[in-house]
Amino acid sequence: MIQRLSSVTLTFYNLVVLVLLMGAGVFLNIFHKAAFTQMNEVSIFNWLSTTWPTAPTLVIWFFLLCLTATILFINALCCSLDRQLSLAKRSGRIKNWLFFILHCLFIMVLICHGLILVVGEKQSRVSLFPGQVHLFGQYEIQVSDVVFTDDKQILTAPKKKQRQLMTRKNVHIHENYANLTLLKNSRILASKKVMMLSPLRYKSVQITLIEFVIHQSDKKQADNQLGVVLTLTHNFLSRFFFLVYGVMILALAGFMAMTWKKPLAKNRAKNARRQV
Repeated sequence: MIQRLSSVTLTFYNLVVLVLLMGAGVFLNIFHKAAFTQMNEVSIFNWLSTTWPTAPTLVIWFFLLCLTATILFINALCCSLDRQLSLAKRSGRIKNWLFFILHCLFIMVLICHGLILVVGEKQSRVSLFPGQVHLFGQYEIQVSDVVFTDDKQILTAPKKKQRQLMTRKNVHIHENYANLTLLKNSRILASKKVMMLSPLRYKSVQITLIEFVIHQSDKKQADNQLGVVLTLTHNFLSRFFFLVYGVMILALAGFMAMTWKKPLAKNRAKNARRQV
């Protein structure tokens, strides 16, 4: 049974199904764009409960995707324990042990992906203006000041045109920021000048600036009504996941460096023998 679950044939067909499902996801996104956007903004349980009545096809697609990923996880686990570990023990070669470690890291990445879906807390597209406070679990997020030095007409443009205007020439991300403070029980835990691509991090809490906005009812008073849209996440697995992911990439690079030159060396040896 373990040998069947660890077979390369199962891996191949599973990857084919996974690619087909990802392609189907691109197609479904055309008709359910709002639901796909909401998937990244709320917890997966809330998304499933709200999406099932309106788009059951999308929920079925998601379950099939999770099922395929689970089979891939079982396949990688069985392959590591049945094939790669025994091969590494028999040969004792570094490259075989490194290949086994790669399998283990890939399994850990899959586990983290699955757990991140169901644990932790997330709130997306939280709009805050200077002086406002937002409750996030046991924490409070306070905005004291928002600065946007570029042309504020970019923020009032329609979304499609706004994406076209958001270039490095028009928007200088290091000059536009919001002063945020993270509190717990009225005690300041962290404070930072948050910019795009530069979030506030405190242990397992991360506050990411998504975009700048102008109060919809007072667009003429842009200087006084400038705010930000934030994504708030609280997940103890986030740092561990990115650490494992980074180690896996380094291990993959090391494995490629160890095995890349050997085929070239064999070909050179064969060519030398032929010339002799």
